[in-house]
Amino acid sequence: MAVPVKLVALVCAIVGTTCGSAAGPAGAGALAVVALAFLAAQGRWRLAAGGAAVVAVLGVLLALIRFAGLRMAVFSEFHVLMFWNLSPVFLTGWALVSTPPGELSSFLSRVGAPTAVILGVLVAFRFFPTMRAAVSATAASMRNRGLAEAGSVARHPLRTCEYVAVPLLLRCVQVADQLAVSATARGADSPGARGSYHVRKLDARGVAWMALWLVAAGAVSIGGALMDGVR
Repeated sequence: MAVPVKLVALVCAIVGTTCGSAAGPAGAGALAVVALAFLAAQGRWRLAAGGAAVVAVLGVLLALIRFAGLRMAVFSEFHVLMFWNLSPVFLTGWALVSTPPGELSSFLSRVGAPTAVILGVLVAFRFFPTMRAAVSATAASMRNRGLAEAGSVARHPLRTCEYVAVPLLLRCVQVADQLAVSATARGADSPGARGSYHVRKLDARGVAWMALWLVAAGAVSIGGALMDGVR
């Protein structure tokens, strides 16, 4: 879907979670269901399945805490409720962060954002996926060399940290150089208007989802305000 739809979804999830906190877990659960359906509508089946599994586990833990008196030593009841309430924000936020950089830059250019803002947003949004890939590559390399075994890590913890830190720092330097070259090649310093091959216009389906998110966030917020007034 278009970037404005994802932005509206994220803002509605934040507003609904914040203003509808008095509605209890039911409000956050309703927003989480809408977020999962939103991901499925975009064809993000893997992300939707993973999010559904996490939401289901959190829901079971909440039910056990409330009705069975479950008490956990490490993962407290507060953390379960916090992640449950923030699950709609995490789901919609990840849908926006994982948007292809070309679509983000195209949208920001159309709304007249400064070049510094566009580059900053792109770097910030692509940092975590890039570092995740770098960490996975570093871990695989250490396993191939037998440096990730528990005995080796226990005997040489400082050396293990060095084996992890040095490749990641070098990867950060390489990514910075690649971003600079890519920005220059794409005309980031050009004063004229820039076009993009990645243009995803707002369609009827996107408008429908924006309306659904506004209704869902408004209903949860109003329900929270009513329940807060009753109390």
